[in-house]
Amino acid sequence: MSNERLLYNTHLDKSSYIPLYIQVRDILKELINSGKLQPGDQIPSENELSSEYNISRMTVRQASQELIREGYIIIRRGEGTFVNAASHTQMLLKLEGFSSEMAKLGYRNHSRVLNIEMVEAFDSFGMAYTGLGKEPGEALVRIQRIRYVEETPFAIETSFLPLDVGQGLLNPRMADDASIYNYIEKDLHIRLSRADHVIQPGLADQEQAELLEIAKGSPVLNLHGTTFSMNNQPVEYLEGIYRGDKYELKVVITK
Repeated sequence: MSNERLLYNTHLDKSSYIPLYIQVRDILKELINSGKLQPGDQIPSENELSSEYNISRMTVRQASQELIREGYIIIRRGEGTFVNAASHTQMLLKLEGFSSEMAKLGYRNHSRVLNIEMVEAFDSFGMAYTGLGKEPGEALVRIQRIRYVEETPFAIETSFLPLDVGQGLLNPRMADDASIYNYIEKDLHIRLSRADHVIQPGLADQEQAELLEIAKGSPVLNLHGTTFSMNNQPVEYLEGIYRGDKYELKVVITK
């Protein structure tokens, strides 16, 4: 099947709250992620896409710019737009919930909620306040979970959410295997855009070691950073501690 037919077997929902350019972007990303569009494959032109989907060229161009920024596609002057040869490895860095990511890799996984609370302690959680752009005294929702892969403790994750985002998870209490990302996107209709994370090596302290079932002083990877909406508003600040013997970060740098 030609690349044009692959694309045109999909459709846009013009009644959706999701912007059309995001829908086009996501269609192309799914075709690339699934392998239906291979590295080096040419993508139909702006004119072809705008004509087929009955949308403006500007809408198609916005979708293309998003895909270029994320490393999915490249433009070759005088030739056209092509799937980036490195895109199949870069997909590991896309924004996706833990459960979805592990399931796609073929691993059984589940979570256990340790604590959900409303906090106003700037002195204790200053980085979260800064990451979310909140002032001291503003309330945040703090959710701490253990992530399991194949029944083995894999990570401790603590999410801080602005009160207007997280209050729906306080009562009724968030279920162990509920997805924060799904809740934000499907229940609150807030479209997520990107996450800016920093990962640093560290050693497990006593509490972390007990929760992860490893020896105190074992290597871990510490992650922290902020997730943003399409409107560039911070919606989650995440702190994660990942077992060094179970977690591998792969970064591919291309020219």
